[in-house]
Amino acid sequence: MGTTNTRQHHRHRDRFIQAIAVFKFLKAILFLLAALGALGLMQESIADSAREWASDLAFTSGQRLVPQVIALLTGLSRSKIGALGIVALFYATLFATEGIGLWRERRWAEYLTVIATGSLIPFEIWEVFRHPTPIRFAVLAANVVVVLYLIYRLRRPRRDITGATPVPNVAQVGEPEQSRVG
Repeated sequence: MGTTNTRQHHRHRDRFIQAIAVFKFLKAILFLLAALGALGLMQESIADSAREWASDLAFTSGQRLVPQVIALLTGLSRSKIGALGIVALFYATLFATEGIGLWRERRWAEYLTVIATGSLIPFEIWEVFRHPTPIRFAVLAANVVVVLYLIYRLRRPRRDITGATPVPNVAQVGEPEQSRVG
């Protein structure tokens, strides 16, 4: 009987939450690679391949971002590059945590993702107005949709695994009734 409940639970998993989790995992991998490269922990051949790939990407896509990042990094001191590596490692950890929590459909992960993603939206808006590109518009739109969807999920009552009993949100629970002993 427990197997049936587990199957029902897996059948009713939220595909959009899973897609957000996969996106967070991909971002975690990219930031981890950036951190390894910045901290010098990547093998030289892999670092050379990554530089070559980034250079090819810059020329084939016509984007200015990759050459600007390369120019920025080559002008930085070793300690500043190390600091960037630590920041990238922090973001990799944050995105991996969000991804794992969202994949497992944990409520704390939804809150964390709303806070982390929502806090960056003002900067994304600023970037879109400063240098509008279709990619920036798409990223901004995707992040707004993710935040709005997660807020919608957080505001509605949860159900248990069987789907039978609603579990109220803390925000929706009213004041406890007063005892009228008398």
